[in-house]
Amino acid sequence: MNDLEELAVLDPARHNEPTPAQWARSRNFVERTMAGRAASAPVRRRWVGAGAVTVAAGLVGAVVIPSLMPGVTGKAVASWTAVPTARTGDQVLPQAEACGANDVSGSSTKVSASDVILAEQRGDATMLIMRKTNGHIVECLGVGDDRFASMGLTDGTPLPPPPAGKLTLETRSSYGDGDDMFSNIVGLAGPGVTSVELRLNDGGTVHASVKGGWWGAWWPGPEGGEGTDEFTVIAHSASGDTTYLPTQMP
Repeated sequence: MNDLEELAVLDPARHNEPTPAQWARSRNFVERTMAGRAASAPVRRRWVGAGAVTVAAGLVGAVVIPSLMPGVTGKAVASWTAVPTARTGDQVLPQAEACGANDVSGSSTKVSASDVILAEQRGDATMLIMRKTNGHIVECLGVGDDRFASMGLTDGTPLPPPPAGKLTLETRSSYGDGDDMFSNIVGLAGPGVTSVELRLNDGGTVHASVKGGWWGAWWPGPEGGEGTDEFTVIAHSASGDTTYLPTQMP
């Protein structure tokens, strides 16, 4: 015990108190672990699919298992566009029903257009963030009715919004391999954020979607992996721009 007490003094985070959102994510992971439904290593979020390894960001949180449809990922990547087309809940209701029906974070007994918080179209692929019947918020990516990835974002506990004009990062990941590899990033957007863009180190620009207090994007390539700063995130608002490195985002 004396050795542990001496080592504790060297802990640079010994005086840091987790935020309510961090406590919620931690409790959620512990509950899943006790239920035998969590992965062996705690992560904030991650995609899991057959035959591939996924890297995810930072803090403890939910681990979920998406559906992987052969050929769907390749079709989504091949038709991808840097600028998304915004979709309403009515326009993506079939995709929302498919997302709600899966058991990631619990299945929904009924899905309506109002459950969709954010939806976008990039080529053949649709990304949406929606609220399930139990209050959990999830993200789904798919082509038509075929879902190639899905992820739990919250466990029903409301997340505190960031300050006006600012962003938080809730998840980032890369998935797949070769020509089918893609990256994903999702976070919360504070009041007044009008648009978000990602500037990749190779010179490319990805325009994210922003709606309902959330922002998100996905793109072909490995840049979204944990612990890397291969792109910057820029939040635009009437009061000015805020630029982030992913590893430094709250």
